[in-house]
Amino acid sequence: MPAEAVNDASRTAGGDYFVPEIVITETPRTTADAEKFQRVYVLELERFNIHTDNSHAVETSNGINQALQHAKTLNANRIVFPKGIYQISELDPVVIDHRQTIIDLNGATLQLRSNGLAKYSVIEIVDGAEDVRLTNGHIRGDKDTHDFSTGRGHEWGHGLVLHGGQGVEVDHLTVSHVTGDGVSTRNSGARTRPELLEKIKYSVYPRHLEQGAFDSAGAKVDSSKKMRSIEPFDLTSCGGQFEFGYSTGYLGYPFIKGRLYQAHFYDAKMKFIEMQKCLQFRKVTIPDNAQFVHLEFNQPAVSQTPAHAGAARGTFVGRITNFRPPCDVHFHHNTLFENRRLGLGFCGGNRWLIEDNLFERNGGTAPAYGIDFEDGWELMQDVVVRNNRFKDNVAGDLVICAGSELLIEDNVFEGNVIVHGRPHNYTFRNNSYTGGLVRYTTRTGVASIHNNTYKNCSLSILFDDKAVADGLNRSDGEQVATPPLMLNGEHLQNVSKVTGTYFKFTDATLDNVHFVAGQETRLIDIKNSRIENSSIQYEPNGPPVIVEIKNTLGAISEHGAGLKRKRNTLLPE
Repeated sequence: MPAEAVNDASRTAGGDYFVPEIVITETPRTTADAEKFQRVYVLELERFNIHTDNSHAVETSNGINQALQHAKTLNANRIVFPKGIYQISELDPVVIDHRQTIIDLNGATLQLRSNGLAKYSVIEIVDGAEDVRLTNGHIRGDKDTHDFSTGRGHEWGHGLVLHGGQGVEVDHLTVSHVTGDGVSTRNSGARTRPELLEKIKYSVYPRHLEQGAFDSAGAKVDSSKKMRSIEPFDLTSCGGQFEFGYSTGYLGYPFIKGRLYQAHFYDAKMKFIEMQKCLQFRKVTIPDNAQFVHLEFNQPAVSQTPAHAGAARGTFVGRITNFRPPCDVHFHHNTLFENRRLGLGFCGGNRWLIEDNLFERNGGTAPAYGIDFEDGWELMQDVVVRNNRFKDNVAGDLVICAGSELLIEDNVFEGNVIVHGRPHNYTFRNNSYTGGLVRYTTRTGVASIHNNTYKNCSLSILFDDKAVADGLNRSDGEQVATPPLMLNGEHLQNVSKVTGTYFKFTDATLDNVHFVAGQETRLIDIKNSRIENSSIQYEPNGPPVIVEIKNTLGAISEHGAGLKRKRNTLLPE
């Protein structure tokens, strides 16, 4: 057996290792009961020169934004749009920064004016919004009349952009016909470069670190296995919390390789308060009375050369930041359709519940999925995708390129569902797949897959050993142990092909399922399962394949020019 499949101990070479439970945002949100929001303000169309006949985009955009701000001065907590079609300027999106407020579009349509810009947005929810709800209306782009001749790309025209916001509810909207993503999220809470720089508190360079550790009383001690900050960092400007990580470019773990690190907190006189075990990119709550922090990393040195692509040689190794992405968001009962790039481009956010939505006919330029978790990388955390429907999206229904603590459950998928190797700690359960390719990939082995149903599709289960942006510590050249993904209680029917590295099923139902032991396949392990009309084809080239089929009802046929690859060595439990 390859080392990465059997020895889980080596994944902790640089210290302790733990996987947090997913944190699911609480629902219903405080804005769910509209009857509690009785201070109603109806947009004053004439006063603010707002038009509802799909005309006068400049005046209408400006007027809506003035009226929304005016509502604050009246202490209104429920803002209602009169019915109509509001033409929105591509240069002046509607901005929502309200608190304890419901914004009821009341069935109105916000129609973007036709234009030739590569980048625009119709509505933006920004940092500062808190306990706000956007509901009951239509957001429509200009895809059908857009001037694509003005430049390249034109994939950044979005309907609704969530830059930030805490405790947000978005529901009963249709978002369609934009040149980019129907809905797009951000990972820092910043709209401008000055806002971004304000959220970056420190850039930590190798010159700020030395070999050594801290004892249980917060005092410096010698260690040949760890690194620590030389001087403490003042947390006064952090606002009660921070995160540490390589938060630029494609993120990842290019210099501080382990996801786990330690933060040692001290008061204003450098009296030790406590130590916390922390995970890169996840929020750390600063203890009461703490003013300073020392950082401790579970590796003896920092290389000048990044461990993976996407980082520059000789740069900082991480940053202390207090980003404010959209957090505690309930995104439900929306329809996202006919958007040119994506239905939902998830590029950052914490504690989201995405449920009871329809993603239909999205695509036209890459990636062309219903939902894409991508550009937020490790700053996409604690997200639940539940009970959604997907139909006729061009490239596929769901693609997950990164993120951590992700739960995908009770969805109905008709197209491709692709999980790349970088996501850390994901769960797929009780989903229904009725077509396309389902591909689970892992670099860490930290995933749970169970009680899903697959019909008339194909399945791939892969271990990705080609990159190291995984948060697992290792020495130069060392390959980290990763156990095979185990699929429990799965139901497969008419699955034309199962390919990949390790096939490990327990309590499964396999009806007309065809496994292919290809060039990368090393393990076929099926236990306590029901098998009917199923087979294993061994291709001629590839490594030895350990095969263990036990306690099954029914037999599986085996054939192919590569039968000689089969081994019957028992696996360690």
